[in-house]
Amino acid sequence: MGVFRKDIFSRVAKIRAEKLKHHQTMQFPKNFFWGTSTSAHQVEGDNYYNDWWAWEHGKKNRRRSLKACDHYERFEEDFGLLKKMHQNAHRISVEWSRFEPEEDVWNPEAVKHYRRVLESLKEKGITPFVTIHHFTNPQWFMEKGGWENRKSPEYFSHFVERLVKELGDLTTFWITINEPLVYSTMSYLFGIWPPQKKNYISTYRVYRNLARAHKRAYSIIHKTHEKYRWKKPNVGISVNSVSFYSYKKHEFFSWLFLRVADWLWNHSFFALTGKTHDFIGINYYFHYRFKLNHFRTLQFFVEARHEHREMSSVGWEVYPQGIFDVLMDLKRHNLPMYVTENGIASRNESKRTRYLVSYVKEVYHAIQAGADVRGYFYWSFLDNFEWEKGFRPRFGLLDVNYKTQKRSFRHAARIYSEIASANSLLHKHLRYLGHSVSP
Repeated sequence: MGVFRKDIFSRVAKIRAEKLKHHQTMQFPKNFFWGTSTSAHQVEGDNYYNDWWAWEHGKKNRRRSLKACDHYERFEEDFGLLKKMHQNAHRISVEWSRFEPEEDVWNPEAVKHYRRVLESLKEKGITPFVTIHHFTNPQWFMEKGGWENRKSPEYFSHFVERLVKELGDLTTFWITINEPLVYSTMSYLFGIWPPQKKNYISTYRVYRNLARAHKRAYSIIHKTHEKYRWKKPNVGISVNSVSFYSYKKHEFFSWLFLRVADWLWNHSFFALTGKTHDFIGINYYFHYRFKLNHFRTLQFFVEARHEHREMSSVGWEVYPQGIFDVLMDLKRHNLPMYVTENGIASRNESKRTRYLVSYVKEVYHAIQAGADVRGYFYWSFLDNFEWEKGFRPRFGLLDVNYKTQKRSFRHAARIYSEIASANSLLHKHLRYLGHSVSP
């Protein structure tokens, strides 16, 4: 009897030891989307008719997009590189000002171009995710008051209706608006992006109008797909999700402040738009540490550099646990989730590779914890024009020589290609996190 019990205990101990091995292959769900993201103004070049182009050329010292990555002309070549990287999805945006350079003036050449773009992706077995609004607006729209105008959702709806009729047979994934709170605050509260206003009322008005625009677009997209008997669409937004940490966890005011901050950044748009989402797109870059040693407006958070934490080249903290936290937080909405942006600006390729592996690993853990995550899109496919920061930040899996427009695979691109091909984070990849690769 003693020998028998000893044998049982030995087997149980062995099973427990096997379960404690955290460095085995991490297999993702079947049909998981592996992709990258771009936005039109950041990669296409020569977007003459939008507000960013006008703003860039408004003063001599502003950074200008010019030809950017010349992706407008080179998309076929670029998508061939996507295929080599074993990606099965890619997120793009369309440029409203190309379709409608003047009010009610529709450009058929833009339709032809973006149809070729989507057809090229589909021919290569790459599922397109199409973003309709990614920060830029036609200049004529801004001259009418932009998103402050109460009629702005109506103008946007007219564009969406024509756009979906032209492209709806080529995609089922639509992202109506990218990061509505980021656009509202950067353009109308902090005054960094055009039209460079600093007004609380304008910020709120713009945010509300973006919510109204999304609701209209959601209805239009579904009705158009149904009318033409196309496949049922999946419509959502991409929200800039933020994870938070408090230095004073047990103080009521700190707890309350973080609850409000979390609701504002991660949930408020869903509160304004109700059940007009088929999925949630999550852009994750930011982890904010809340100290509150004063009450000056919008200065509640400690910058990562003050504590000498690991950062990207633009000062954003590297904090992989945060993507797990926001995925579990947004799980409450009971919708499929896609990480539509996540990446690092860096010229250190070891750091980029480590970043990629560590964040993908946390996505895997979120899935194991019950989050319905169905895809991961690295930002960005290419180095690109990073808004007011210009071309200095290097986010791309592919290096771009802006003088020659030559593309080169970075080391992280090769690792990402292996992950996508295997639909797994392999045992050998964990060596970038300091794990031994020995069994």
